[in-house]
Amino acid sequence: MLAGTGAVGALAAYALVRYPGVLRDPAAPAYLVLLCGTFVLYMGLAGWQIRRPRAGVAFGAFVGLLAGAAWSVEIWAGGPAMLDDRVEGIVGGTFALIAVVLSVAAGVLVGIRERNPRAATRAGLFAGLASGIVVFCFAIVITVTNVGVLSTRADYLRQFASGHSHAPDIPTFLVGDILAAGIAHLLINLALGLVGGGVGALTARARAGQPDAGPASN
Repeated sequence: MLAGTGAVGALAAYALVRYPGVLRDPAAPAYLVLLCGTFVLYMGLAGWQIRRPRAGVAFGAFVGLLAGAAWSVEIWAGGPAMLDDRVEGIVGGTFALIAVVLSVAAGVLVGIRERNPRAATRAGLFAGLASGIVVFCFAIVITVTNVGVLSTRADYLRQFASGHSHAPDIPTFLVGDILAAGIAHLLINLALGLVGGGVGALTARARAGQPDAGPASN
């Protein structure tokens, strides 16, 4: 988790150095503050877990990786895959739904299985952290390495030509847009994981007093 968070910081720095025009956007200072704050939060949570490994974290992180992979397919489908509009909508929508379900499910499943509210909360938390890291890293890499392809998409060309962007060229526009989306995912994915962790904690409390199911009597 620490290595992944470090990769988030390194990729963000690379994108800003490679495309400095991103910083011309009036909203750039706010996004930078949000990115730095989120980076510190992720680092703090990952470091806290290394010091005190506890139940629920490993499972949550594993499910988070799966959710991040599903989000990545959704990003790929809406970008360099250059799919037909109908196919793009089906693939993107399907994998976005899978990602949301997985993000929420981690904490719920641990709550049902472990009957431990704290373990359920941790599972949800780390599912969100892991998926946020995967999505941010994949989004930046896939955009930077496919700028030429993405620059030919009619929808991106229309957005750039609308005049709302302060970017000097479309590659800078695309990188700035994906940076903003990546930062949003760091927070959204974490929130989804915590929602699942909260539901899992409530489920665990409700099941805590129930006896384990034994074999049926004859």
